[in-house]
Amino acid sequence: MSKFVLYVNLPKYLHEWATHQLGDPVTFPQYSNENAVIRSFLQKLPAGVSPDVRTDGATAVAIPDSASKPVEYYNYMGDRGKLAVVEVIKDLFTRALWNDINQLEKSPIGLNQLIAAWCEMHGIGLDRVETVRQRYYRIRKAYYKHGINLKKSSRQHNHDSVDFQVSETESKNHTQQ
Repeated sequence: MSKFVLYVNLPKYLHEWATHQLGDPVTFPQYSNENAVIRSFLQKLPAGVSPDVRTDGATAVAIPDSASKPVEYYNYMGDRGKLAVVEVIKDLFTRALWNDINQLEKSPIGLNQLIAAWCEMHGIGLDRVETVRQRYYRIRKAYYKHGINLKKSSRQHNHDSVDFQVSETESKNHTQQ
């Protein structure tokens, strides 16, 4: 990885998660989709434009080495390219959150506790747990609006068969459709 970086503005919880998981500067795996996005929007520093400098709250993201775009020359990214980098970081966070929490949601532990523990484990401050919890709920709700129920359901094992129990509200919603 090169020593060149670009700076993006992330919400605090995303900054904490990204730097905890991927280091500071945030360095994506060599052949990752995130690096492909970064390389796509890299360009030569335009005349009259100063190189990026770190500002308060900005997150440093390592610019990947590339044979087609050597970082010595291609180390500038415009605002719209940086927005694309922010989007891929948000997408990566969302996938990680969903994959981890959705598997654990079937446990007897409450969702709030699960998300708080997940945040702690991933370097996110406890004062931002509510933000992460709301993000998880928004994902689940968006699917539910399209008829895909991702909510927790409990299982009761009956020797050879498995019965799924759905809450009364979910049952009513399903029959109304």
